[in-house]
Amino acid sequence: MRRMGLTLAIVCGLMLGIPQQSNTPTLSEVDQLLLALSDITWFNNIRPLNLTKSQIERLIPVHERAYKQLEQLIQEEAKELRNRKDEILRIREDTSRGKSLPKEFQDTIKRLESDAAQKRRQLRARVVSEVATELKPHFTEEQIGYMVKRSKEVLEATRVDVSQLKDDQLYALFVENVFLDSRAPELLHEWRRKNLE
Repeated sequence: MRRMGLTLAIVCGLMLGIPQQSNTPTLSEVDQLLLALSDITWFNNIRPLNLTKSQIERLIPVHERAYKQLEQLIQEEAKELRNRKDEILRIREDTSRGKSLPKEFQDTIKRLESDAAQKRRQLRARVVSEVATELKPHFTEEQIGYMVKRSKEVLEATRVDVSQLKDDQLYALFVENVFLDSRAPELLHEWRRKNLE
């Protein structure tokens, strides 16, 4: 919608003879810059680890396995929605014509959303635990110490009380937010290429 509005404004400006600024960034440029900022944070988080080539080669397939599990869950959710396709489309049509949303349908959708969210949380917690456990023997004590320290710093910066968190929880938090980041494999390949080859 914003893009259409931006396009309309540019076309109207050209039609009225109003000069357009050539250095106005497009949305894709802004998206690229936001992604670059995210990458900077990611690289800054792993730099002190001094990951070895073998550690990186271990991280990438672990990440891919973890994401396959999430994809399977999403496919299950999609199947459940497809099973209700006719009902969903019928109720959409009815509500677009001003009819009230049936209470039973509202309850069913709330339950489906709640169940899906709970399954995703449980799966994520299980996957993070499995990945953290699998990877731990392949990190040095110094690397794990850094991960724990970095997680504490980030949490404390957001005013989270870390006094009740154990080192294993803080280590798992780092694994979840850095090594299980959706772009981690791509960034690990880039890091290895630029720093270890």
